Amino acid sequence: MRRYVDLKWIKIANSDLFMHEEGYFIIKFQSIDDMQKILCTGPYTINNRPIILKPWTADFDFDKEFPTDIPIWIKLPKLLMNCWGINSLSRIASATGIPMYVGECTAKQIRVSYARMLVEVNVTKPLPDQVEVNDPSGRVFQQAVSYDWKPMFCEKCQVIGHELSKDIEKE
Repeated sequence: MRRYVDLKWIKIANSDLFMHEEGYFIIKFQSIDDMQKILCTGPYTINNRPIILKPWTADFDFDKEFPTDIPIWIKLPKLLMNCWGINSLSRIASATGIPMYVGECTAKQIRVSYARMLVEVNVTKPLPDQVEVNDPSGRVFQQAVSYDWKPMFCEKCQVIGHELSKDIEKE
């Protein structure tokens, strides 16, 4: 992990990396700006497996089973321009989870083919492929939602990483 951080996150100052025996890594950034740069430019993968990054909270419990609320990047393709305000984006994203960050290109409106946001979602619940939006002029429409990564969740095992086979469900 240290090598990955050193190679991939070269735009930030040196960070401290700690490993916990439960499989977690704790990364201590030199500044809040460094942390936000990393959180806002993901997603990140190692060997095509996602790295789940979450800001630390005082109530984080290492003994708790794998967290079910995780941040995922969503895209809102072909979003109407009158919905690109931060309040509109936040309301739209809240239909999928808890909005955390707006992607840099979205915030600066550099690329307007889609809006991109980091949203904390509960992976035990279905993730919608579209949400109903009321735009600022009062028009109602269905907005498509796509995900950079959509985690598989097994209802039987209660873990992320695989889904209960349809054949097993029939038994």
